Amino acid sequence: LFYDMNLAVDFIFMIDVIINFCTGIVGENDKIIMDAEYVRRNYLTGFFVTDFCSSVPLDLILRSAGIDSVNGTVTGTKQSLKMLKLLRMAKLFRLFRINRLFQHIKRAVMAIEEALNIRVSDGFTKLMRLGIGALVLAHWIGCFNFMLVRLYNFPSDSWVVYAGLNGE
Repeated sequence: LFYDMNLAVDFIFMIDVIINFCTGIVGENDKIIMDAEYVRRNYLTGFFVTDFCSSVPLDLILRSAGIDSVNGTVTGTKQSLKMLKLLRMAKLFRLFRINRLFQHIKRAVMAIEEALNIRVSDGFTKLMRLGIGALVLAHWIGCFNFMLVRLYNFPSDSWVVYAGLNGE
């Protein structure tokens, strides 16, 4: 299940990389630039490297190399396991997208304000950012707790075993 979800997310990120080559950008004076050559050059010199690194399907690469990324079993050498697991750190490049997400949300709020002729307070926007940040932090803490239980080979009295998330 986790493998399939990771593969689906990687696929969505790959599609996003392709779409970014064809999407106009906002230039000076909020003018939208649709010149394909300029957009491609801007993307290649901007976020392309981080976007590409975060969309590489490392779980698929690890599985084809004989490494089960869930259980950590190896059919190759231990050195290759260490190197390929270090490549998984490239997924952290997705964190660079958070700031862009907040920029998109800010633009969407402004568009809604203009379309509906209402005013959304800055306090509400900050509260939403705080809520999203709290959810992300809670997710990371859950991931860290899962990692700790996994390091101890899923003890029978752990929350992961009680929830049936250990894959058995």
